Formats: sequence, C-alpha cells, structure tokens
Amino acid sequence: MDPMQILDTIQNHVSQAWAYRKQGRDSDMETQIDSMLSLLEDLIDRSYDRFATLDDEEEIRPVKSQDIQKARQLTQTILVRIVSGEMSIADEQIDRAAKAMAHLSGRGAAGAMVGTWYIPYLDSNGVRESVSLKIHEPSFIGNDIGFKTWGAAPLMAKRLVQERFLPNLENQTVIELGTGTGMVGLICAKLGAASTDLTDYHPSVLENVAINVKLNEVQANVSKLDFIELATNPDSVWRNRKFDVVIASDLLYEMEHAEYLPVAIELLMTDVFYFMIPLRATHTKEVALFERRMEEIGLYLDQTSDQEVEEDEGWVRYRFYSYIRA
Repeated sequence: MDPMQILDTIQNHVSQAWAYRKQGRDSDMETQIDSMLSLLEDLIDRSYDRFATLDDEEEIRPVKSQDIQKARQLTQTILVRIVSGEMSIADEQIDRAAKAMAHLSGRGAAGAMVGTWYIPYLDSNGVRESVSLKIHEPSFIGNDIGFKTWGAAPLMAKRLVQERFLPNLENQTVIELGTGTGMVGLICAKLGAASTDLTDYHPSVLENVAINVKLNEVQANVSKLDFIELATNPDSVWRNRKFDVVIASDLLYEMEHAEYLPVAIELLMTDVFYFMIPLRATHTKEVALFERRMEEIGLYLDQTSDQEVEEDEGWVRYRFYSYIRA
C-alpha cells in the first residue's frame, strides 16, 4: 500500500476500535487496535527508508513528514488512551502504542533510528540491481548538524552508484571531508575503493560514523579532520597525506568554509575533487567565493551540472562539481 492507502486504513481501524469499545466488544476492539498499530509501525519504519530511482522509472512515493503528521492527527487520541491504561488491552500493545507516540512526536522524541537507503543501477547486462546502505542517525536534540543526512549526500551517492564516474575505484584512495553520517564515503567503500577515509571535525559525529561503518560491514577509516585547521596550520598531520580522490557534499555554510575548503582540497588531492552542494539563496556569497578561490588556487573545473529536487520544503537546486589539477 502507498502512504495514503495506509492512512485511510488506519483511520478505518481507529473508527472501528472506538465503535467496538462503545459496544463493550473488547476482543474486537483489541483486534482493530493491533491492526492499527501494525500499519502505524510500518508507516514509521518506511519514513526512515529512502528509495532512489533510475532515470526512466516512476518515483516510489516515499513516506513524507506530512504523512507522519496526518498519522499523528488520526491516532493521537486513541494512543493517549491506550498508554494511559484506559483501554482493556494487553501490555504488549500498550508498549507498542508508547513507542509509536514517541516516533510520531518527532525525531527528537523518537531517539536514535536506522534507515536504509536503496539506490538502483543497471549492471553491464542491463539488469536492474541495487546498492543498499544502512544509516544510523541519533536523536537531533542537542546534536550537531552532522548527525543528519542532508540532501546533497544522497544525490552524490546516487551519481556514484548509477554513473560510476570513478573508474578503477579498486585502485583509488578516497577521502571524504565533512562526512556527516558517512553516506558518500560508505558508498565508495561499498563500490570497492582501495581505501576510504571518512573525516569530520566533531568527535560525536565520528562516533556515529563508526557505527555506520559497522552496520554496513565495510572497511573504512574514521578520523578527525578539521579542514580549516588543515588549511591554516602548517604543522597539521594531514599535510603529509595525499588521496587519489577527494569528495565532499554540503560544506558551504559560512564564508570561512568557502575561503579555506579550497586550500584543504589542494593540499589533499592527487587527481580529482568531487563536490555536491545545494544552491540556496541564503548562501550565494559562499558559493561565489568558493568557486573563485578554487580558480585562484589553480584547480581546473572539469565539469559542473545543476539539478532540481523536490524536498519537504519545496524544490531545491543542487550543483555538482568535478575539479582536476590544471
């Protein structure tokens, strides 16, 4: 069932449960509540999973935030009654209702979760295959933005899987800057990179990345790297390291980032740098400065392309960059 069908069926189960309760038919009421909870749990689980598509495929309708909001509206009253002990049902259902309430209250209340990203591709024989990636995200309460998988990372991951623009990856060393949840670097590792380094500046973010490395059973190094510190400190231990491929996504939040990221890239890259960012009206100056600094440093823009993606807040334009040494 698609999300709308699930919501309609949940609404029917809720109505039936209230009707049976009024009639004193507790057994039938409990059956309806059990079915409601099962559908609610399925909807919540699917809200954490994401499905990419091939260019000629119809997009799979994901569970969006408005679907979760609608589910909360439909079930909030009956879930409160269940959790408060007003309904004559089993303890197991009370526990399930409490967990559902937490998830419906938002990511902060729900706590940590693991979602699966599915990215399809066509193999050399034109057969549809898929790469799956498990991503653990803690609760957002009190956490850095690095704990969330932002829109640029899935787009970069999709390009890596479907376009295979990194030839001979099994002979390439890869480093991801500002790895966040690790999605892009983990895809490189899954595709067989000779070595993969996932780096970020925040220790807690790196702890979460280490969890994702284990979840996906890949070989990857997880290390602290502050690219601003690398760019400004001649004694940085990273100044002695070089990588065939430097890759990053969504790193231009401040002018300081745009100023020093190109310096760090030039220090780390042997051959190429790939970058994906959102083009938001609030960060046009950062993008312009980044592009100018890359040119000043002497890195050649080999390829760039823009695409628009529909997200919860509306349509967002993203830009992909490929830089090489001139």
